[in-house]
Amino acid sequence: MTAPTTETELVALWRQVLRVPDVAPGDNFFELGGDSFRAAQLAGLVGDRLGVPVTPALVFDRPELAGQARWIDDARAAGPSAAAGPATGGGAPLSTQQEDFLYWMFESEPVRDIGSCATAIRIRDAFDVAVLTRALEAVIARHEPLRSVVTASGEVVVADELPPEVAEAVAEGRTPQERERDAERIVWHERMRLDDVLRGPLVRALVVRLGEDDHVLVLAVHHFAFDGFSLGVMLRELGIVYSALRTGYPSPLRPLPMSYADYCAFTREQWPRNQVYWDQVLEGAPRELTPFPGRRETTLFSRRRHAFEIDAELAGRLRETARARGATTFMAVAACWTWLLRQWTGMTDLVVMSPVPGRTAPEHETLIGCLVQSLILRLDASGDPSYGELVDRVREVSVGAVAHQFHAYQDARLRVPFPSRIHYESFGAPHFPGLMSEAFPFPREQEGLEWGANPGEVDLSAPELIVEEQRDGSMLAAVVYNHYGYDPATAAELAGVFQEYVRAAVAGPDSPLPPLPVRHTGVEACQG
Repeated sequence: MTAPTTETELVALWRQVLRVPDVAPGDNFFELGGDSFRAAQLAGLVGDRLGVPVTPALVFDRPELAGQARWIDDARAAGPSAAAGPATGGGAPLSTQQEDFLYWMFESEPVRDIGSCATAIRIRDAFDVAVLTRALEAVIARHEPLRSVVTASGEVVVADELPPEVAEAVAEGRTPQERERDAERIVWHERMRLDDVLRGPLVRALVVRLGEDDHVLVLAVHHFAFDGFSLGVMLRELGIVYSALRTGYPSPLRPLPMSYADYCAFTREQWPRNQVYWDQVLEGAPRELTPFPGRRETTLFSRRRHAFEIDAELAGRLRETARARGATTFMAVAACWTWLLRQWTGMTDLVVMSPVPGRTAPEHETLIGCLVQSLILRLDASGDPSYGELVDRVREVSVGAVAHQFHAYQDARLRVPFPSRIHYESFGAPHFPGLMSEAFPFPREQEGLEWGANPGEVDLSAPELIVEEQRDGSMLAAVVYNHYGYDPATAAELAGVFQEYVRAAVAGPDSPLPPLPVRHTGVEACQG
């Protein structure tokens, strides 16, 4: 039997990571749906399966499959190298993000609450709440983080059982429209509920009945145990278990290929290897964005959002502009936000934090927990770069950060406690697998969630940018800000300027980006 070629082996890895049926040697990784997260996954698989340790830079520098295969062949010819596969065995039960959460929760009085990750789904189908409860219990029993509670002394305890909280409500109204409005009211109040981080349960569900075979499911999981990517895993498993139980069959889910404790142990093994990189990145980095026009001094923090939309046509042009530079859409968005921050603050040394899923191997994708990794991007906005040049800078920094994404975030947060943040999400609209379902509108921010600054300190946070890819090609976005520290008008102006920079970027990527448009809020208010 003829041994498989590197190209053939690589085709199988591309198909696994990109989930596409066919791949040709001339295909481009990013044109088939790849991004920086999948590039990290491919790099891990190349090291594990082909025995050639690589970083995601291979994918960005050689996006075509044939070019990657030639590079791997050359690396093999240069000498043998051992792949570093995931470690197994015992290990700490907390991820780096959970360790930082734990430290942050207890560094002030009273104990801070992180809040929950939540979604709302409209189910236009027969729906059995008792079966839902059993399915939730099965998923909780399967995933240790969903049974991990924090004690009053700051210890984390894994309970043998931790049942979910499941409740029902009925939307009132004489017409379907009235009942839908009442359901929106109920969902809003459910989203605003705060959990007791020291008690549990960590998982709660509310089923709102609008009519026969018409329901809204609100599902919330405490953020200490959960991240955004886990929501998709949880809904998939819920759908599978629910369908089996409803028809009288046991759960068909296979055992997890890796435990959460093993995942945490694997990531910790990477920390010392990546520490030199992060020490270099963070050396002398600014602790906050100062001055930030429009910011008031305050010791309290509570999130609010100014939402806006980037239509499908403009978003499509931004994706094409990024692709022409060998960059991802996230990098194109980050370049626009970086230029806004440079113009708004006058700073050219900017630190931006962006979360990534932290799932660099296929077996990580089956886990539920708080696996998210926080990337620190230190960006150079000096000079008068064209938009394309700024994208290149963001690309270089992002590739390096993704390649070293496993690090002790608690250390980085203490060095740079107030970066600006970009949350870029492309998970798709939530639904309940196996049932006629679709997303139902609900608020993203828990407005009653309020934190105090550390004793003797004030809040110096900068507004953050959230961008969510939509199925129609558009982007739902928001500027999220501390409403104690900023007026809504400042957030609205930041959103408007960001959209102007996106339009300028796609109109002339090889021209310098324009200066800040001066209006009647934000900069003028502070400078006066």
